[in-house]
Amino acid sequence: MALMNPTPNARRLRREQTREEKQLWRALRAGRFAGFKFRRQHPIGEYVLDFYCPLARLSVELDGFAHGLPQQVAGDIAREKFLLARGIEELRFWNHQWRQNREGVLLEIWHALQRRTGCTQVMRKLENQTYVPPPMEQLGEKPARKPPWENLYTGGRGM
Repeated sequence: MALMNPTPNARRLRREQTREEKQLWRALRAGRFAGFKFRRQHPIGEYVLDFYCPLARLSVELDGFAHGLPQQVAGDIAREKFLLARGIEELRFWNHQWRQNREGVLLEIWHALQRRTGCTQVMRKLENQTYVPPPMEQLGEKPARKPPWENLYTGGRGM
């Protein structure tokens, strides 16, 4: 069986972003997020990642209600395992989490970037940065993340 070329699908997904994805992309694009570079709708294998930071090998997903359906949950678990096997961590947030708590979502992304890279800031395009993390002494220690599929049915996803 021949694999499909994921590039046209990624291009379509870029054109058809949700309102929440557009808002998050404005925060992440062009090194604005503490200097970290992200790609949007980035193909990896048969999957397309909403947002991907190659330096940290971190994927960030914003999900709507369909991701709560049993068949989609199973697909998300398979995708998560596929990415983990390639050293890519995936953060998942519900759209309503982004709408209700943007700063919390951004801080969770920051914690993951810092944990995965050890960097506190990438010193590039400082004039473009719209997200500057709080001082390290204010952050405190962030607990380790459980695999997301352990929390899928209890309502705890992402944060």
